Amino acid sequence: MNDVLLTYLHPNEGPFSFQKSLLDLIGHDLSGPRRLHSWVTVKCGVMGIPEGRNDACRKFLESPCDWLFMVDSDMGFEPQTLDLLLSVADPGNRPIVGGLAFAQREAVSDGLNGFRCFPNPTIMDYIEHEDGIRRFTGRAHYPVNTLVLAGATGGAMLIIHRSVIERIRDLVGETWFDRAKDGGGALMGEDVSFFARTGALDIPLYIHTGIRTNHYKHLWVAEDDFWTSFIAPPATERVDVIVPALHRPQNVRPFMESLVASTGLATAWFICEEDDEEEIAEAKACGAEVLVSSDAHSFAEKVNVAYALTSSPWLLLAGDDVRFRPGWLDHALDVARRYGTEVVGTNDLANPRVMRGEHATHPLIAREYIDRLGASWDGPGVVCHEGYRHWYVDDEIVSVAKQRSTFTVALGSQVEHLHPIAGKAADDEIYRLGARHADDDRKLFERRARAHMEPVSA
Repeated sequence: MNDVLLTYLHPNEGPFSFQKSLLDLIGHDLSGPRRLHSWVTVKCGVMGIPEGRNDACRKFLESPCDWLFMVDSDMGFEPQTLDLLLSVADPGNRPIVGGLAFAQREAVSDGLNGFRCFPNPTIMDYIEHEDGIRRFTGRAHYPVNTLVLAGATGGAMLIIHRSVIERIRDLVGETWFDRAKDGGGALMGEDVSFFARTGALDIPLYIHTGIRTNHYKHLWVAEDDFWTSFIAPPATERVDVIVPALHRPQNVRPFMESLVASTGLATAWFICEEDDEEEIAEAKACGAEVLVSSDAHSFAEKVNVAYALTSSPWLLLAGDDVRFRPGWLDHALDVARRYGTEVVGTNDLANPRVMRGEHATHPLIAREYIDRLGASWDGPGVVCHEGYRHWYVDDEIVSVAKQRSTFTVALGSQVEHLHPIAGKAADDEIYRLGARHADDDRKLFERRARAHMEPVSA
């Protein structure tokens, strides 16, 4: 069903990133169930943006389309963006849905006639300031891959139902994007003014932070830039870093050096087998705590042993092939506090699923959560299901946390994984040992997921 009108404003030129994104989106639409009916382009300069957006709304109402897809001509986006927006939009409950976009903010002078710039998510709330005046104010943070309710956003990436445009027209005429004044008498931007009008009509705005864009100014401002520039408040809680180890003493020193340099709140626990004398000696020499177990051999078994013998309020599961970047614990605990979650995904800078905020190879887990519910489907007091030889332990932990709505991701928490799959390390017998049972581990995970995952309602 062709029920979407695409519109964008433009000067005489635009960046290639937008042109390529638009072509890819149209090609994607043509290859599946077609959504795009047609598109409207409006040529205007900066001063003409309000009237340009109003003109697009008028032309939309002249069309038979139900949805207006508004995108700015300096944005980059994925081919499936329109499908993703429509998948969460709803004429009654979510008549306006935006994608995750970033504005470039000028912070302070750089001393060279320029400014220190930083990206800020265009997610705003209508809040009262210290002077008693209510204004639309940008958020400093956002949850990854989440549908969030907001007061306003920019006009960079929006899907708007026809009923919204009609209701504003019926209330104030064809002045959808005319600039209005805030509570203090200052003119607001045309996009924020639009949301002041939708707010007056109790029309909700949702932004899905998993529908990503980039914004071309003098540089591309995107999600990575936000997380690398965001300064998280200092961590205040201790963490036990659990390291199931086997016959790789050469990895101990660089692991410990990066951990000690990154935070003073972490204790490394190397869980070693009795005959692994070289590993045990090196871990002790480098300042790690060592647990020697005669019964635990797999990754899962060693983690469970360490959980039972440690006491910090948080556990991080890691291999000896990671390097800790500065601020990793600050970011992880800040996200846990902000969003009230008990399993936090760190960024391994290697796995595509992890870097998109969908998975975690090195999860940070609250001990109280393990005590109360367990981190696996095995119940309270169990971190890892011991049926896995090595792989898919993390898949179960993340799946269980998602099922309980207590998983979130801190992309600024960088615990880099130096793994052969990412081309960051040479293959060796220990990696091959883990991979040897990967297919069996996968089948076990799929069986357990079918048995424990509840159907998700539409």
